[in-house]
Order: sequence, then C-alpha cells, then structure tokens
Amino acid sequence: MDLYLTKERKEILSHPARFKVITAGRRFGKSILGLMFLLKGEMLPGENRWYLSPTYRQGKLTVWPLLKSVIRNQPDWKINETELSCTRSGATIAIKGSDSADSLRGAELQRCVLDEYAYQKSGVFEEIIYPMLTTTNGNVMMIGTPDGFSANNFYDYFVKGQGADPLWKSWQFKTIDGGFVSDKELELAKSNLDSRAYRQEFLATFESAANRAAWAFERSEHVKTAEELSPNKIIGLDFNIDYMTAVLCSVFSNGTIHFEDEIRRSNCSTEMMAIEMTKKWPGIYNIFPDPAGTARSTTSSRSDHQVLRDHNYFVTARRRHPSHRDRLNALNRKLRDATGKIGMTIDPKCIYLIKDLEQVQRDQKGGIAKDNIELSHALDACSYLIEYKWPIVQRIATSINWN
Repeated sequence: MDLYLTKERKEILSHPARFKVITAGRRFGKSILGLMFLLKGEMLPGENRWYLSPTYRQGKLTVWPLLKSVIRNQPDWKINETELSCTRSGATIAIKGSDSADSLRGAELQRCVLDEYAYQKSGVFEEIIYPMLTTTNGNVMMIGTPDGFSANNFYDYFVKGQGADPLWKSWQFKTIDGGFVSDKELELAKSNLDSRAYRQEFLATFESAANRAAWAFERSEHVKTAEELSPNKIIGLDFNIDYMTAVLCSVFSNGTIHFEDEIRRSNCSTEMMAIEMTKKWPGIYNIFPDPAGTARSTTSSRSDHQVLRDHNYFVTARRRHPSHRDRLNALNRKLRDATGKIGMTIDPKCIYLIKDLEQVQRDQKGGIAKDNIELSHALDACSYLIEYKWPIVQRIATSINWN
C-alpha cells in the first residue's frame, strides 16, 4: 500500500496519539487510510483488529474487497469469507458492523477503525468498543465525513483532538488532499450542491442544517496559533451568571485581530470574573463588555460596569445594545470581507469561541439564537468587542467611555 502513503497519511499513521480522529471529504481515501492503520506494524498471536462500519452490509460491500486485494499477494494470510476476516499467525483482522453492536461485546481489541463515525450507532464507542480496548491499551481511529453536529460526539471528539491531551489528536482534510478526485470533478460537485452541502461533503466542515450566525467562519482557515502576538490587547466580556465569558484579543497594526485566550465560568459574579481576568491577563485593562452592564449587576448593588471600573478596567460600551444583525455583520466582515481578506483568527485553545462560531444559529428574525444555554456566550463577548471597534454602521454619540 506504499502507493497511497501520502504525506498526510504518513503523518497520521506515525503520530503517537492513542485516539486519532480524522474528518475528511468524500473520496479522500478514508478506507485505505483505515486499513493502513490496521495493517501497520507487527501483529502478535491472539491480536484482534477490527474495521467497524456503520452497517455490516456496508463493510462487506466496500471495505472487505479492498482488504482482500491488499493482502492477496502477501504470504500466510487465510481469508474467511463467512466471517469477513483474515488471519495470520494467530492474529485476526475482521470487518464488523455497528448495526449489530450487542454481538460485538466481549472480545479484546488491540486496534479498531470506526468508519464514517458520524453515522455510527450512538454509544458504540463509549459503551462497546472502548471497554474492549482497556485491557490491551488498544488504539482507535475515528474517521468519516461530518454529518452536521451529530448526536454521537464526532464533533466533540474532533475538538478534543485539537486540544492539549496527548492521547488525542485530530485532523481535517479536504477531498482534494486525498489525491483521488480532480479539480474538474470538484467544480462539477460545487455546481450541483448548495454551499453548505459542498462544504460538509468535500471540505469536511461541520455544518448545521440551519443558517450559522458566523457564516463566514471556516475552521481550516480561521483557527491557528499566531506566530507572534501583539502587545496591543483588548477584552470582550459577556455578563451572565451561567456562563460568564471573557475573550482576550490581540490587535495588530494592519487591522487584523487574533483571539488568543478565553475564560468561561459558571455561577460567576462580575467581581469574581474581574479578579480572574486581572490574575490571568495582568496589565490588560481595555474592556468592551455587554452594554446591559451599565444598569445591572450579576450579584452586587453596583452595576457590572462599575465593578469593572473598581478593578481599574477602562470600560467601553454602547449606551444601548447594538442589533444582532449589526453585530453579526461586523463579526462576519472581520472573519472575511467582500474581497476575501481574512481579518480575524482564533487560537485552538479558545474552544468555546470556536464552538460558538461553528454551532450558534440565526433565529427566525436573523438574530443570534438563544435556545441553548451552553452556546453563544463567547460569541456575544467577541461580537460586542468587534461591533464597537469595527462597526458596520457608524454611530454618533451612542457610546460610553468610562475613565
């Protein structure tokens, strides 16, 4: 299979993470990558390595012929057509389906590929596959094309792999990265699909069926670690007891910005948040909070803005809330303007801001949907800052500058 060992596949296969998550576009070559993962390295007697498709029939029709073609010219493999398995020296590679998940229980596994993970039966990894790996310290590859923010945690595991946990690592690849589909075919697909479907199926992005609030956001282009940070830093803040959220932003001389850090706390007062911001981000006192804080407080007799001023923050806010539309237009223009220029990036550790940019939807009036208590707080903090500093609609005498 050396013919298919591209730079991208080599990086994935050589990475030491125990749990590997790959989101990839259609026809990337996911099955080939999965089989490479199963066949890599020495197989000891008694080892079990599984390729788990969403259905047994799907595995039989697509992966089983490919596996047989790979091992046919290798010595000592015995093929069992009834069991969809290949054995050599007492070790077994088998094709399975999660549609009969209960029949999978009991074995010990050394490696497992969960193919088209977005379509796998919910709970199959957590309840069935993972316990089978615990006694062997086995490895897993979750691979597939996204299907929105599916109920089986594919998105959550992808995000986990972008974090600092050394056991987890995730990658995102477009169809074109696989080398099997031409530019001409991709252009044809683009003309036959709506933009959301094309992004999901061929760019491997997590898309929701409804309209995203941050419609210009693309993880592959906007999420990155900055090579250097600006000394000019400002803070955006959303007031709530659950959840209060602050975002730290570097502002560069060319007008671009980079969100480098975030704080999110539950059951939190403005006093508590001010103390934590001062401790975590010392010397940064320019803050752009929720305008409602001029008249309300989360827990004390002082207004939220007054609490911030008492902690030496220079508070800048609108007298009245800008419309959701103004905030979203300003945010999306900063993400990508009409010329295609990207004016905003986000550090991978800003997991709540990234999640909001990917998942928060627009409501029926075109505003920011507020139907999920877990979402929109970081987006609010970010968009208050952006709308004030780089507004779509220029305002006169409608802001407050607190000294």
